[in-house]
Amino acid sequence: MQELFSLLITQLRNVWRFRWTALIIAWVIAPLAWLYVLSLPNQYQSSARVHIDTKSAISPLLSGMAVTPDPDEQVNLLVRTVMSRPNLRDIARSTGLDLKATTTEQQQALVNGLSQRIKLQNTGGGTDVYSISYTSANPKTAQSVVQEVISVMTTINLSKNTGDDNSAQAVDFLKQEVSKYRDQLTQTEQALASFKKEHAELMPGTDDYVARLQKLNADIDALQDKLAAARDQQASLEQQMGGASRSSGPARVSPSQSTQIRQLDDQIDRQQQTLTQLLSKYTPQHPDVIAAQRQLDQLKQRREDTLADLRANPGKIESPAGGSSGGSGSNSVAGQLSQVRMQVNTLQSSLSRKQDQLKTLQEGADNMNEAQAKLAELSRNYQVTRDQYEKLLSRLYSAQLSTDVQKSAGGLDFRVIDPPEVPVRPTGPKRILMMAVALIGALVAGVAFALFLAQIRPVFNSRSGLTQSTGYPVLGAVTRAHSPAERAKRRTALLIYAAFCMTLIVGFAAAVLLIPVATAVFPHILPSPQL
Repeated sequence: MQELFSLLITQLRNVWRFRWTALIIAWVIAPLAWLYVLSLPNQYQSSARVHIDTKSAISPLLSGMAVTPDPDEQVNLLVRTVMSRPNLRDIARSTGLDLKATTTEQQQALVNGLSQRIKLQNTGGGTDVYSISYTSANPKTAQSVVQEVISVMTTINLSKNTGDDNSAQAVDFLKQEVSKYRDQLTQTEQALASFKKEHAELMPGTDDYVARLQKLNADIDALQDKLAAARDQQASLEQQMGGASRSSGPARVSPSQSTQIRQLDDQIDRQQQTLTQLLSKYTPQHPDVIAAQRQLDQLKQRREDTLADLRANPGKIESPAGGSSGGSGSNSVAGQLSQVRMQVNTLQSSLSRKQDQLKTLQEGADNMNEAQAKLAELSRNYQVTRDQYEKLLSRLYSAQLSTDVQKSAGGLDFRVIDPPEVPVRPTGPKRILMMAVALIGALVAGVAFALFLAQIRPVFNSRSGLTQSTGYPVLGAVTRAHSPAERAKRRTALLIYAAFCMTLIVGFAAAVLLIPVATAVFPHILPSPQL
């Protein structure tokens, strides 16, 4: 830090050696810059405020139903259209700015200048108020350009033309896609209906494959139980018929024909019917079906236990309602045997038929799996086609509604709030600020030149600087003593220098005071541009 401070002091001393040169350079540059600033023509800005109504009462009503034009995008497109090169050429032609632009380069520069000087922007605050401003050396030209911009904006109708062709193309495309998917949907519906009709027995439903299989198994079990009981009864009757000739006593009743077994058979038949009815309504996993199956199994087990007990203890057998002995008894037994044989034949036929149905159903398991897989594929294709068709149909209605909205909607509504006026007072250039900057620049230029001279004509201002430059130690220094006359002369020179520096400030003040006079004189000396 100390070295930096020493270097700064050394440089200031070097600049001070050429202080008069720096002052002269500042005096040369500053007046020239002031004259240039004073020669700049006045700039007049004309502005106007317009309200562009982008609010539409129909937009909230159709939110989510139709694609309504974006108001901000419409305004941005309007601004870009107004600032396009053809419209800028029309504005230049209408205001007479193109009279002096005879060459292609001049016309190009004129259009570029208009695009830079015309300012069209939103005033902010969430309003639809836009400001239009233009700055020119001629106040009437500034007002004419702003007025012409307003005229161009009000004559452009964007909302009726923009997007009409695109909307029509979108509607036509959607109509084609909807028609195509409608045909596909009809084909998939017909294919699905035909498949269900051809494979109705394999279609899942209330009486599906598993339920029918279980029902057939239950029917076969019931028929087998009835057939076994009938065969037992047949064997008992045949035994009775065989012993009728040897004994005139009453015939012994077989265990399967006992009152206990017949009661259990009746209960089993009723429970089997109940289970069959439940299976026709519910799946095998239904709680009611499970409970009924459990009761049926318990009854069958009870019958087996009772039958085994009766066979082991014939004395417990309870005969049905008593019958008579002798010839009439034999005839009665023969009649019962005939009926039992017919019942056995009927049960055997029913059992064979049920077993054939079960075999056919089991053989069709593979066909059922294939049919269900094909049905799932057809249903999936139908659902996908239907969803896509409904989406496209919804998009078509939305596109048609959007087209109708665009056709019925009018152009943007313009209303001029503040019309452009011919400006009386100039808005620029900021001469005082520019002169102050010119003064500071002149001083910086003088100091920079003095520093340059100090670098090419160096001197040693201290012993440390001499030691650093030569590498030899300084043994001593002689201090110069000034006489009173020399000190007075130095003070006088310093005052003179300060006075000349003050004249530079006085010259700046004089230039500022001469601004009104200079702006009235210079336009008659130098031609002012019309742009």
